[in-house]
Amino acid sequence: MPKKHTLTEEEVADLKEAFSMFDIDGDVSCMGSRPLLRPTRFLGTITIVELKEVMKSLGQNPTDKELKHMIHSVDDNGDNEIDFEEFLVLMSSKKGSGKADPDRELRDAFRVFDKDGNGTISKSELKTLMSNLGQRLSDEELEAMMGEVDTDGNGEIDFDEFKQMMSS
Repeated sequence: MPKKHTLTEEEVADLKEAFSMFDIDGDVSCMGSRPLLRPTRFLGTITIVELKEVMKSLGQNPTDKELKHMIHSVDDNGDNEIDFEEFLVLMSSKKGSGKADPDRELRDAFRVFDKDGNGTISKSELKTLMSNLGQRLSDEELEAMMGEVDTDGNGEIDFDEFKQMMSS
């Protein structure tokens, strides 16, 4: 029997965006989907190759055995890939694991972007990470993204700005 998630509609919407970043090739199992704002049933799958690429871009170097374990821990249909419903189950299982610091996961994510560890995300760090995730941004798109998030106008994103962006 497939596992169920315990996420809110808002959390599901946020995770849909994250899933599409993991699904590097944007494969979809249904015709007529659009690359952005795809309904849940039109989302593709995360393969072991995509999971490995994403993990590498996040500074991790899992073995093939570890990657297979990650996938098999939620792969209800046995296709050796993670579909969106399985991804929700995985994320739901991680929910609430850091109650002592509600910002812990955000801080961990922030550190991934902050490659030089100086406490801010520069334009070049953002561009590099997005590129590693398969999202090639033009200079205009990068500038627009930075301008929207960089509320103090210093040209870099600090943790509070990152947190605000992630909660909006």
